[in-house]
Amino acid sequence: MTGLTEPKPPWCHVLSDLLPSLRFGDPHQLGLALNDARLPDTWWNDTPLSDAIATTGAAEIAQRAAHTLTAHWPHLTLATALPQLCFCPEGQHADLHTTIGHAASADEEALTPLVLALLRPFFTGGRDLAQPVTTAPDTAAMDEHDRDVAVLTTLLTRLLLADAPPAIRAAADTLRTWAQHPGHDSDTDAASPAPSPAVADTAMPTAVSALTAHPLATLDLLVGTWNERQLAIAAGRIFAQSRTSLESLGEQFGVSRERVRQIQVELEKNFHQWLHSDDGQPLLDHLLAVQEHLGPVAIEETLRAIHPAHEQSVAALDLPLWQVIAALLPERTWTSGWLVQGDLDQRLEQTRTELAERCTSSAPTWSDVVELLAQQGIRDTDADAWLQAVKGFRVVEGHLLPWGRSISDRAEAVLTLVGHPLSMEELYSRLDDTTALASLRNQIQSDDRFLRRARDLYGLRRWGGTAYLGIREMINRELANTGGQAPIEDIVTTLCSQFDVSEKSVRAYLAAPEYDRFQRGWVRLATPEDPALADYQPRREVAQTRRCFQTGQGTWWYRLDVNGEHLRGSGFTIPTGFAAHLGLVPGGRLELSHAVGTTHLVWRNQPACGSLRTLLERIEAAEGDHVFLAVKGGHLKALRLAETDEHDLTGTQRALRLMALSGQILERDMPAVLGQRVGLNDATTMDDVLTHLRARGDRDILELLSPQYPAALDDAPAAPDPADTSTPEPARTLEPAPAPETAPVPDEQSTNEPAAETHQLPGPRDPAWDAEIIPLLDPDSEADLIDIAHAVAARGKAAPVFGYELGDGGWPADFAWDQDPGMVAIVSCVSRAVLEAERRDRAYQVAGWTIRDATDWLTHLDELLARLPDAPAGSWNDPANRTDPSQQAEDNL
Repeated sequence: MTGLTEPKPPWCHVLSDLLPSLRFGDPHQLGLALNDARLPDTWWNDTPLSDAIATTGAAEIAQRAAHTLTAHWPHLTLATALPQLCFCPEGQHADLHTTIGHAASADEEALTPLVLALLRPFFTGGRDLAQPVTTAPDTAAMDEHDRDVAVLTTLLTRLLLADAPPAIRAAADTLRTWAQHPGHDSDTDAASPAPSPAVADTAMPTAVSALTAHPLATLDLLVGTWNERQLAIAAGRIFAQSRTSLESLGEQFGVSRERVRQIQVELEKNFHQWLHSDDGQPLLDHLLAVQEHLGPVAIEETLRAIHPAHEQSVAALDLPLWQVIAALLPERTWTSGWLVQGDLDQRLEQTRTELAERCTSSAPTWSDVVELLAQQGIRDTDADAWLQAVKGFRVVEGHLLPWGRSISDRAEAVLTLVGHPLSMEELYSRLDDTTALASLRNQIQSDDRFLRRARDLYGLRRWGGTAYLGIREMINRELANTGGQAPIEDIVTTLCSQFDVSEKSVRAYLAAPEYDRFQRGWVRLATPEDPALADYQPRREVAQTRRCFQTGQGTWWYRLDVNGEHLRGSGFTIPTGFAAHLGLVPGGRLELSHAVGTTHLVWRNQPACGSLRTLLERIEAAEGDHVFLAVKGGHLKALRLAETDEHDLTGTQRALRLMALSGQILERDMPAVLGQRVGLNDATTMDDVLTHLRARGDRDILELLSPQYPAALDDAPAAPDPADTSTPEPARTLEPAPAPETAPVPDEQSTNEPAAETHQLPGPRDPAWDAEIIPLLDPDSEADLIDIAHAVAARGKAAPVFGYELGDGGWPADFAWDQDPGMVAIVSCVSRAVLEAERRDRAYQVAGWTIRDATDWLTHLDELLARLPDAPAGSWNDPANRTDPSQQAEDNL
């Protein structure tokens, strides 16, 4: 409902009408500069300007107002602080977009003439409040003027059409009221006695003292005269934000839709007439004051907080008073909690456009945003809520950023604000987003706007700089930049100085067979015909590789135990034996097709398979399922075992399922069937099969077989018979070779006592420890790694991946065993920063690893030895066998 109120008469204007900022300031603080003994307290909100000027003089008021604006609102522009200035000649020659602080810095008194220009219309007609009223005003001179006004008002009333717009009728009613009671409020107030202290104490706060003291009582007098039907229609149609339909109200009272509309029109007409009568004048004054206080844009909470009575209920209507007032405010859109002059969507779009323009060149500060919103009529207290309604922007570290729909857009905005590369965790924390960290990493790495500057630092490509590509790719880039060959020391120095990579990781990559050390201290890429690649032999053949099983047709399958990372699309490492069986060599790459797409096998520091998410979804794999993978003719196959309740299976049946065997197997056939499954085709007893499974590291299968075959978990190697001098048969090349020294057979008395130590007996030593790992360790800074290396190597354990890096983040570990009974990582005690070390450890733990520093593992050596695989058969006495790329020795150094 609009058109029920009129603007404030000119003779009622106060200083805060010309300087809107004064309405929102603290009255106590403003009083220090504006208070005058000749004027009432908070006169800038209460006293007509003409009276204030007549009492103190316009120059003094202008000077006080100018100093107040400079002290409290130096950041506002002249157009915001003095909005009426654009209508004055002085304003036409002033830069209204300059701030008050800037104008005052050039000339302290520059603001005073501008304020004085606004006061010019109020120089006359006021009354000196310092002078007591001793005689009644002489009205003889006004009689003739008042008679003319009365005649004119009568004429206009007669000529006014019945269907005139409400605003025209309201103006005529105001003029008729003035003609009946000539004079203005200042004269009337001067003749009325001052309120008692008790009444003054109950008045409104000074910032909104123009409001009516008891607006609810005024309205109750009117609505108390309405009947039940009128009250329901008023509550549902006139004062409601979401109107009740005419049909619904008609059904409620048994009348037609048209009759409800007629009652509504009649109520609006009667209410309009009452509002402009003497009885409704207090509520009209209250509406005008509320309209002035709210400004162009306000939230419902502001309206509710203006006056204590606004939260009270209009009992007859069963509505709060603030809702009735919101419906009566003229020319306002009331929607989504906002009270806006004009259209809400248009104002939001205007703000959105101007903010986007500001953000194109820089990230404006919050104070700049508040100032811009103030120019559109939004208070600083409502600025945050308005910004949320605008959408598409967010305040980060005190600056406004465009907040796009994609996570890449938001990340670009954050990096633009910061101005330097950030780690993925730092960027994720600043985004404060519900997006998963892994998803953020994938988006950033696939977006050309971003450049990876270090192992875990990402910046904007437009900043320039050298990209971090991973150690292997950066070695290849350095070789390409130097004509295809370079000194090893130059490559190590360049990469370690430019990026956060360890020297031993670079050297470990350079030791891979894909690089040819063609002369002492120099390296180049090996050609595809290089014998080092063509003759590559893994340290473990596929038959000796954990989780690899052979079908009757001779096809080898690798068992993937599905976890959450696989289902989310993460890649994973595969055993070197299985990778070599597929034809993959260090530095190589295979593209495989599958039922719903393609994937890649890549051998960098270790062989790895790309994402299989879509393939796992196709076969409906879930976390904890066992999926078997095989490759034939460049096509990747995936099979998932049929679901069954494993609680109903024996340990042996569950072990067979881990080997892709689901049928019943007779006891006498177990050695042959299981032996053929793991590549031991000549197995005759279960002891042969169990020994082979231990050598492969299939501890999960051994544990399930142990109830039926107790020898399954007998990890200690059997002592050879001293009398047996026969040579092992050539067909048993997959069995561990006997120890070089014969272990004494314990006597019967000692076999029944618990062992004092549980360390495994020393086994054959893997030569890779002494040829490729220990010589590269620094005795001064990596003594702890040397100690753990000697301790593990002396007990016959396989050498690790040296200089391992986990995942896309490249989290480094000095030693890593990634395909053995338990994924184990060892790092030096001399670690990097605490926070980065914590992030590294967390990354390994999430991926299912156990990671500790070397000193900690030395104190838990038994646990470590139980987790590590034995050195592979056939490699103990053959140093010429090739090894993993990260473990190849630099023989020429």
